Amino acid sequence: MKSPLISIIVATYNSSHVLRYAMQSVLDSDYQNWEMIVIGDCCTDDTEEMVLGFNDPRISFSNLQQNSGQQAKPTNVALGKVKGEYIAFLNQDDFYFKDHLSKCVVEIMQSQAEFMIVPGIKISPSTPQDLENNSFAAEMYAVHPHGKFSPYIESIASTWFIHHSVPKKIGNWKMEKDLYVTPSQEWLFRAHSKGIAFHFSRQVGVIIIHSAVRKGFYTENSSFEHDYFFTRIHDLAFKLRLLEKAAVKSSSDYNHQVFKTRNNPIRRMIATPFHRIMKSFGLHPLNFYLYMKWKKKGGYIAHLKSNAEQPKVDKDNQKS
Repeated sequence: MKSPLISIIVATYNSSHVLRYAMQSVLDSDYQNWEMIVIGDCCTDDTEEMVLGFNDPRISFSNLQQNSGQQAKPTNVALGKVKGEYIAFLNQDDFYFKDHLSKCVVEIMQSQAEFMIVPGIKISPSTPQDLENNSFAAEMYAVHPHGKFSPYIESIASTWFIHHSVPKKIGNWKMEKDLYVTPSQEWLFRAHSKGIAFHFSRQVGVIIIHSAVRKGFYTENSSFEHDYFFTRIHDLAFKLRLLEKAAVKSSSDYNHQVFKTRNNPIRRMIATPFHRIMKSFGLHPLNFYLYMKWKKKGGYIAHLKSNAEQPKVDKDNQKS
């Protein structure tokens, strides 16, 4: 049997209601020479049934016997299973645009890069009314300045497209208990520090709906935001509206930073040499900031989990 060109890694935990959208976005892709490796972090819901229900031989599912509580462990297991020349990652709560994979294949071959980062459109937490009134917010995500890697620009795994040799060169993801930064951003920083050849695409390929910043998300079994955006993901006019929203927000944020945040230049003068020293020792420059804010390794991830695990408060009932 011919090996797939792309291995797509999906780490998941008890979120079949959004995972099915992520997987369907791959099935709807205009590029089809792939395998999808779905690893459950000891899922106890209907994830396995849902995944196998696609009945596609390109999709495999394994469920860890013990819950690790993080993305790193299932991702490392999946990295040991890949067969493709290239590896893509898809978080359980994100979508690929239809042409994402095909454009990635062409662009990484042309650039001869080992690690490509593709911009995404990140959807801010919304209400049903925001969606109905078209008043939700969207922003550009994982856009590195001037086509050069910046450790200050968060770029989650859904925005990565890499050569299969990268994990062999830099090793597995580290566990969150051993880090101040998130495991994905530490792995990304390590790849750059090891001299991996990077390329930064100028084509948007992903919709990002970050579940951890949505209060109570992990206590729900449905997501009106995923329902809304997935049904429109193949509508070109809708994509253009998303890009318009993101462009306006990016310009607004930039103008605020330049004209309102007056102490920015001073802060940069102080921080730049300090961060350069940290980088020379192989330390992510955000380590010190995250240590001061959370006081322990894994603190940032723990905060996000706590937020997403809190049940939502019904404001109408609360008033009454």
